[in-house]
Amino acid sequence: MQLSVLPFLLLLVLAGRKAASLSKSVVTLYPPWFSVLKNDPVTLRCEGSGIPENSSTLWLHNDTIIPVQIQDYNIIANNVTYSGKYQCQRGQSALSDPVKLEVFPDWLVLQTLKLVYMKGEPMVLRCHSWENKHMSKVTFYQNGKGRMFLQRDSNFSISRVNNDDSGDYSCAAKIGNRQEMSRVVRIIVQDPSLPSSPSKIWYYILFYLVMGILFAVDTGLYFTVKREVNGSKKDTRYLLTRWHKEPEDD
Repeated sequence: MQLSVLPFLLLLVLAGRKAASLSKSVVTLYPPWFSVLKNDPVTLRCEGSGIPENSSTLWLHNDTIIPVQIQDYNIIANNVTYSGKYQCQRGQSALSDPVKLEVFPDWLVLQTLKLVYMKGEPMVLRCHSWENKHMSKVTFYQNGKGRMFLQRDSNFSISRVNNDDSGDYSCAAKIGNRQEMSRVVRIIVQDPSLPSSPSKIWYYILFYLVMGILFAVDTGLYFTVKREVNGSKKDTRYLLTRWHKEPEDD
């Protein structure tokens, strides 16, 4: 290797290490629910490792820059236009992954920390009322009439979820003289030992399909070549036989 190439390679290695060490910022919700009702207060915090406290923060809402540069972005979700994806970039860290916030103009909302749980994880559900109005007879439903949980408070939890806990969840409660029902939330419980998404299932299907096609093509080529070789051998034997049987000239 020529010595003039070494500085260039060293620069590439250092640049790769710097890019690898550049961690992403993280958006955290307080309270931690991504589904809220109108007039709910929400704090979005931008965090990152090894970033000074006085670092400026870039905020994005649906890919549009928000004119604030503080770490904690506080909102009162008094309009559904606050719905959408939020991202941040703090200091020299990379842009965060998007966090989706949904604002509903309803009386009740069923809140959960996430929509996809792994088998064995704890799950917490919360039935939340508009402007925290007093609720009574709080009831949690799974798959409509499939399962029903009557609670004294607004929270319901499962210590370790399994496959039977997948389904459509909702909650109902009495607010004053009104009986209200939340929207349905679909929650999925995945088994880590199985493919976790349709894309992975299609990956395996395509893999075995391609392997089957290659095997069929290879087999076809093998028998075609073998047939041609056998045909060539027969032609050679035929010519040799005729050559031996031809009479000699006088």
